[in-house]
Parts: sequence; C-alpha cells; structure tokens
Amino acid sequence: MFNRRKIAEVKKVIDVKFEVKEDFEADKESCSARLMGGFKRASTGENRKMPVLEEINKMSAYIKKLPRAPHPAIPAKEVWLSLWGAFLGVGFTALLAYIWKFPMLLGPFGASAVLIYGAYKAPLAQPRNVLLGHFLAACIGVTVHDFFGTAFWSIALGVALALVLMTVTYSIHPPAGATAYVAVQTGGLGVGYMYILNPVILGALILVVIGVVFNKLGKRDYPTHWW
Repeated sequence: MFNRRKIAEVKKVIDVKFEVKEDFEADKESCSARLMGGFKRASTGENRKMPVLEEINKMSAYIKKLPRAPHPAIPAKEVWLSLWGAFLGVGFTALLAYIWKFPMLLGPFGASAVLIYGAYKAPLAQPRNVLLGHFLAACIGVTVHDFFGTAFWSIALGVALALVLMTVTYSIHPPAGATAYVAVQTGGLGVGYMYILNPVILGALILVVIGVVFNKLGKRDYPTHWW
C-alpha cells in the first residue's frame, strides 16, 4: 500500500512538470508568433507610421513639387574672381580706415561688394545704383536723425524715405537701405553730415573703381551701363 501511494505521488509530480513544460512551450510559440507577425506587418506596411514622420514626408513631397530656379554650372574662374574682387574692394576700405582712422568700413559695403564682384551683371550692381543709392540714403538718414533723433519709428522712416527716393530716381541699391538705417541709428556714425562724404561716398567710390578695374582685367562685362 505504501508503494502504491509513493508511485502515485511520483506520477503526480511528473504530470505537473509535463504540464508546466507544455505551458512554457505554448507561451514560447505564442511569443514567436507575435514577433513574426509584427515583422510581417512592418514589412508589408500595415503598421501605421508616426504622425511626425507622415508630416515630414508630406512637407518634403510638397517642397519637391515647388518650381526651381535654373542652376547652371559656375566656372571656377568666376568663383576666384569674385573672391579676390571682394577681398580687394573691402580690404582697401578697411586699410584706409586703419591708416587714416576714418570710419571708412561701413557695414552696407559688404553687401555692395557681393553685388559688384559677384552679381556684377545685375542692374542693382551698376555704378549709378551703387553711388547714387548710397548717397541718397546717407542724405535721408542723417537728415531724419537731425530732425527726429534716434527712435524705432525714425529709423523706419529713414529707410522708407530712402527707398522711395531711390525708386523715383531709378537708383535702387539694396545695401543703401542699411546706409540709411545706420545713419539714423548712430547719427551718421557720430560725424553728422560728414557721414555722407566719408565713409559713404568715398567708400562706395572705391568699391566701384576697384570693381570696374578688376572686372575688366578678368574680362567681365562690368559695368553694363554707367548712367
């Protein structure tokens, strides 16, 4: 009787172990099935993409459909000429600023150099626009400062009036807007109406003269017109 009871207990333990093993194998197979199903859904695109990625893809597709400007190949010679032209033009005004201790180096001259030595065929880069545009903007700027001082609205007024005056005289030069801005903001760099002559006219003239000589030496068609 004792042996029968012992055999029954051993059989019960074996049955429990077998059931646990079966449950483990079933869970293992279920986990593997879920993983494989996930991979299959991902490969077939059934999983929904994240909203952020969807928006990025939509925006990218929209940008690609926008009309593009033509980008012809730029010869290496043009790049080197632009580099050295801008270096000489701005460098010369900076040298005079250090030697004579005059405020020759004006911020807008950097923008003018881009037009004269880079976009030299543009109408806004021609001598009339550079010289007359800077001159008119400087005159308007120091005059507005003389009457109204420096304020947010007087700076805006100086730039707006300079734009109108350049427009009606066919001498629009975008960097000249900064010339008027600086004039109202700083009172003509602290020199008043002398700001019109130095640094504006003198600096702009140096940029144009070097631009004409350098572009001619590089066989560039600048200026396309003088006046």
